[in-house]
Amino acid sequence: MSNHRRIESTKPPIITFVQILFYATAVINGINGIYSLGSPGMVKKALCVIMILTAIASVYAAYRLNIPALFSRYAANVLCTILIVMRIAEFAAWHSIGFLLGIILPVIVLWRLNSPEAKAWFH
Repeated sequence: MSNHRRIESTKPPIITFVQILFYATAVINGINGIYSLGSPGMVKKALCVIMILTAIASVYAAYRLNIPALFSRYAANVLCTILIVMRIAEFAAWHSIGFLLGIILPVIVLWRLNSPEAKAWFH
């Protein structure tokens, strides 16, 4: 019975905000990945493919946040950690400060997903 009530409860605005950030991350990663595919070097091409894959994973993670399951929150946290590590690797490959600025979105997502109102949605 408590499971039925939880599914019908309204999604907190913080979750919608996090979903918007994930969609923005997906757009940024997708555009960067496609744009940078022409870069010379195997490592840079591999990073471009990873960017495109993380864009797809970001869309899926944003969609899964609609479901109040604890796994959705854990998956989003893991994806944010991967995005942060990937941005550091991209900075090392391209030496562009823009990639370090890309760390901001995953950090905000991690911060908001660990807020009390977000945790209440997933528990």
